[in-house]
Amino acid sequence: MTKDVHGEPMAAVDRAWLEMDEPHNPMVVSAILELADVDDIEQLSRRLLEGLLRYRRFSQRADDHKTGLFWRDDGPLTVAYHLRIYHLNEDSPEHDLRHAVARELAAALDRAMPLWRMTFFVRKSGQVTVLFRAHHAVADGIALIRVLMSCTDDALAPAESTGGARHHGPLARLIDGLETVNRQLESVQQLIREDLRHPAQIVDQLRTSRAVMAAAGRVLSLPDDNPACFRRPLNGQRAVAWTRGIEFAPIKRYARRHAIKINDVFVSALAGAFTRYLRRTHADAAQWHNLRISVPVNLRGENDGELGNRFGLVLLDLPLGVEDLDERLRLVTERAQALKHSPEARATLIGLGAAGHMPLALEKRLVNLLADKAAAVVSNLPGPQQELRFAGSRLTSVVFWPPQTGHIGIGVSLFSYAGHVSVGVSSDIALIPDPETLIADFELELAGMLRPRRRRAATMRR
Repeated sequence: MTKDVHGEPMAAVDRAWLEMDEPHNPMVVSAILELADVDDIEQLSRRLLEGLLRYRRFSQRADDHKTGLFWRDDGPLTVAYHLRIYHLNEDSPEHDLRHAVARELAAALDRAMPLWRMTFFVRKSGQVTVLFRAHHAVADGIALIRVLMSCTDDALAPAESTGGARHHGPLARLIDGLETVNRQLESVQQLIREDLRHPAQIVDQLRTSRAVMAAAGRVLSLPDDNPACFRRPLNGQRAVAWTRGIEFAPIKRYARRHAIKINDVFVSALAGAFTRYLRRTHADAAQWHNLRISVPVNLRGENDGELGNRFGLVLLDLPLGVEDLDERLRLVTERAQALKHSPEARATLIGLGAAGHMPLALEKRLVNLLADKAAAVVSNLPGPQQELRFAGSRLTSVVFWPPQTGHIGIGVSLFSYAGHVSVGVSSDIALIPDPETLIADFELELAGMLRPRRRRAATMRR
């Protein structure tokens, strides 16, 4: 990566995420690690800090210089800001922890500091909940989860390379070209020189470019037809909820039996959960038949260990009000399959890179145009399937929440770890004041899908 006296130039796609912060909607990726058997909270915090600081970005701040945005080394870390420890009352009910986490999620990070923070909520009997938050400009959710997993006792993952490492996989050439656009503004000359060396690829590139531009046009032309209750102005107060201990094996068996993706099972159950929630809370819910969600798509190569952002977005329409579980699953699967090979994810990556070069007002207008098409961000990340430890303490559960761009106020996440799945919901209380009820609806819908067919039919007849 090119260096100068101001530090490392910030990639335009990362700058776009930095500038997307809204007063009621900070662009911060959040995750909680639930730990058991914690004997020494100071040792745990030191272990995590040491792990994070192997990555240079966690000791750098965003420097807004007149020539552009840079990542600049910040000198000695202000540990008191980045690491905080709170001892919860042993008799505190579970919702006290949820409220404490929700307050943190609503707060912006200090732009004068490196853009991350970690809060330790010490509970009874050696239980500690660690809330980790980092700005989306630092990295996307996949990269940040990898960073956290590299802080475990057995992890051998190397620290991030800040050099110009090349990427691998089917999208490697596209991503490399985009990074040239983002960082050097010399993409035209670069791609022309490359194409002159490989003239047979020109036709394929033109075809891909046309498809990407057509996909961008389709996204921008989608109607703003989400339920009106999810299009209200946000008020900046958050509520969160999460599950623990949904067994993963029955879900995998169900997906294998129906020859579908595991994500299709989750999304179908989520469509049913939103239907239940809307019918219970809104008298006019019967008129709503569609809820569009924004789904992040990983564009990283398998061995890409760098920070930054390497993902696009696709928009998936959830069928609301479909009672038949098999029919709802069929609709979700067909729609997801149609998006599988769509260039929409690449179109949004290009759009975010382009937005990073625009004046701030135009950038936010473009981002809001995209965000207004969806009512929620829904992300599904696979995690390690073996139990991990941090400073000797057992990691029992991981939950994360993706940030929601523009006027989107609902985030839903699924994370598989050590044979179980966690589901997290974060919402602006102007849209969903009680996300724990949506979680309960999701669990009911998932249980209904996994129930043996004969028992399910008898239950439906009753």
